[in-house]
Amino acid sequence: MKPPNHLRWLSFTFGVRTSSHMHLCRSISCVRNQWRWIVAGLLTFTAGLAALVLWFGNVLPVSRDSLFRGKPESEWIKNLRYGDDQQVKEWQAYGEEGVQVLIRGLERANHSGERAYRRVNVRLLTFLRQWLPAPKPDSTRSTRECLVSLLSSLGSDAKSATQVLIRTARNDEADSVRQIAIGYFIWSRGLLDQLPASEKKALMPALIRAIQDAGNWGLRENAAIALKYFPEHRDVVAPVLVKALQDSETKVCLSAAEALNRVAPDAAKKAGATSMLIAITKNPDDQLASKAVAALGHPGSQPDLAVPALVECLQSTNTLIACEAVWALEWAGKEFQTYFDTVIPALRSATERKDNVGGYARVALAKWKSKSDAKPGAK
Repeated sequence: MKPPNHLRWLSFTFGVRTSSHMHLCRSISCVRNQWRWIVAGLLTFTAGLAALVLWFGNVLPVSRDSLFRGKPESEWIKNLRYGDDQQVKEWQAYGEEGVQVLIRGLERANHSGERAYRRVNVRLLTFLRQWLPAPKPDSTRSTRECLVSLLSSLGSDAKSATQVLIRTARNDEADSVRQIAIGYFIWSRGLLDQLPASEKKALMPALIRAIQDAGNWGLRENAAIALKYFPEHRDVVAPVLVKALQDSETKVCLSAAEALNRVAPDAAKKAGATSMLIAITKNPDDQLASKAVAALGHPGSQPDLAVPALVECLQSTNTLIACEAVWALEWAGKEFQTYFDTVIPALRSATERKDNVGGYARVALAKWKSKSDAKPGAK
């Protein structure tokens, strides 16, 4: 039995409308997909165009090459030498005017456009990179190394360079330059203790990134040394230093152990930082071992472990090791002063040595005896 005519008409009409609706949906979906491809193409084109602009280095203005003492500043920068003590004295004499020349030289040597293009290029898909020019190599790394090294050597005379060196430690693409920039903050005596909280906070991410750099142990060592000045951020710094105790380079382990003792003594005790320093005092490299001896007398070290180790080092046939043990005991903190009965006899015995150790031991012994006599209840 066929349905009534009006029902057949409704079915036909509904079916047509349904079919048209489906067709319309498919059309809208196609249009949306086309727009996605168009947008993606435009973004790719824009990225490529921006990269080309950066490549040619025309996005940032270049400061004018001013004269400094009769010569263009660029000539002074070009003639800098790395690690030249006479050069340091020369630039110290130029004062703040010279520091500003070095800062401008560093900013010019950054070549921000080229650096940005290198970063963008490495992140592009392979088929996109092949249509773009290859990135230029980092041609100014050695210049930046010389500039940052010289500013670091100027120390407190280059305080106005603090901000630019924080940026360098954070952003420079060369790990060697970042390493030297961090050195500025640890070689300038007391600088990190005096640094405003905002600047310390700005520097800290660079140090954490540096101590995790797998390819440069010198960078990791400098970062570990610097992090001992961040006790106010111990919650962030301590876990990083604990991990650094497992570093493959002994120098990094030493610096991390000393920093951890100072920043978070409780975490240091749990991680065995003082025990690690004691182990390093037996290293055949006496320069390395002597640094570990000195660190045993620094704040946060566990006296119950450090004192016996230092007494043993006093008896070393290596004069450097024995002298460091004397100095560590001489300048040790108050937490060591309950060990009079152990330290005084050991120092007295060391005074009998015929090398430099004997003379230093006599000075240290006098200080310890004075503290002992001043002790409540002393006879």
